[in-house]
Formats: sequence, C-alpha cells, structure tokens
Amino acid sequence: MDFCAYLSMARIAQSKTQLGQRLIDVRGDEKRVDYCKRLGLSPHTYRDYETGKSLPNADVLKAIAKAHDLSLNWLILGEGPMRLDEQETARPTSMDKEFFARVLEVVGRTYKEVGARITERDLARLSMDKYEEYIAMAEDPQDDEERQALMSLLHKRLKKQLTTAPAEDTSSKRQA
Repeated sequence: MDFCAYLSMARIAQSKTQLGQRLIDVRGDEKRVDYCKRLGLSPHTYRDYETGKSLPNADVLKAIAKAHDLSLNWLILGEGPMRLDEQETARPTSMDKEFFARVLEVVGRTYKEVGARITERDLARLSMDKYEEYIAMAEDPQDDEERQALMSLLHKRLKKQLTTAPAEDTSSKRQA
C-alpha cells in the first residue's frame, strides 16, 4: 500500500454540515466509489454532499433512506429514530371524520353553553387543534369508551377555560 492510500484510509471523514456527517456515517467503511455505484450516484457529487459543499435533492435523500431503511426525518434533520423499524407505533395518518365531528360538536356546544361567540372559521381551527391533541392523548383512538371519556374531558376543560377567562376576552379568538 502506498503512502497516499494509507493517509486516505487513516483520515477520519469530517463534514462542514450535520447532514454531510450523517451521510458519512451512513456510508460507513464502504468506499465512496462502490457505495455510489450501488446507489446509482456520482462519486464526485456525493463527495460534495458529504463535505457539505452542496446539498442532495429529495430523490437522492429518498434513495439513501430507502437503501438503509432510514427515517427521512432523521436523515434530513437528525431528529427522531434513525431507522424506520425504531419508530413508535404510528398513529392513524388519515383523519377519523366521525371523531372530528364529535370534537366539533362538543366545542360548538360548549361555546353556546357559556354564551361565548366563535366564528365558524375559528370553530373549525380550534376543533382541529383539539382533535389532534386528543388523538395524541388516546391510547386507542378507535375505542369508543375512551373517545367518550376524551369528549367529556374536552368539554370540562374548555368550559372551565371559557368561564374563567377575562370578561373582555369573549371574542372568537379565545382558545382552549
């Protein structure tokens, strides 16, 4: 082995960016040329990604994530679990329309009950916020008993907030 090859092996790869460092870490000990050939990428361009000289586009990031079963959130931002199989059990990705309708009804009914006004747009926004909050709280968002308990909790909390709010803040901007 010649001296230059020895130096390049002994050199610890460093990047100017956190994304570049994650790309280096993901490639590991595999030679850049071999790695890029396997992924169908240009070694020269990939070196620029690793050093932080340029940023990979979405297609490149997707290919890297797919090749290593990585979370794009981790790869791009460095947040959350690194691998897809390490992610927590996913919440439903689509909205449960029936549950949202119940949240909307409870919020609207609670505002009427305390005599507070809210515009339709603010009612929809507040209901969406509450829907997301209560879906996140639910152990099993499909359990009807748990949903009913959450609706009762939503009603009590919102009513308390509306009745203890300062009198001058009875506008539709009031949030729960």
